[in-house]
Amino acid sequence: MSQDPLHGVKLEDILVKLEKEFGWQKMGETLNIKCFVNNPRLKSSLTFLRKTPWARKKVEIMYLKTFCKDHPATKGLIQKFIEQKNSTGAAAPKKSGGFVWPTSFDK
Repeated sequence: MSQDPLHGVKLEDILVKLEKEFGWQKMGETLNIKCFVNNPRLKSSLTFLRKTPWARKKVEIMYLKTFCKDHPATKGLIQKFIEQKNSTGAAAPKKSGGFVWPTSFDK
């Protein structure tokens, strides 16, 4: 058995199985991805997910939780996805709290 439950599984197969299990509307509401709610199509959803890593990870996690929950590597893989999301989110620049008065001037 492969260590990765997603090994060899095509994104298209993932979407087809999830759509049959939940439907486009439920997937869109659960994952907060508009391409599943607004005029959903397999081809356009695949295009979006291939270009949008954060959305693809959400879909892959939903697939893992739904169809691979008994696989021994599933929990670790989901944790890895979440850690990747958190590490990339932390790299975003922080916004300033507003105007800051200068503390000193060179004379």
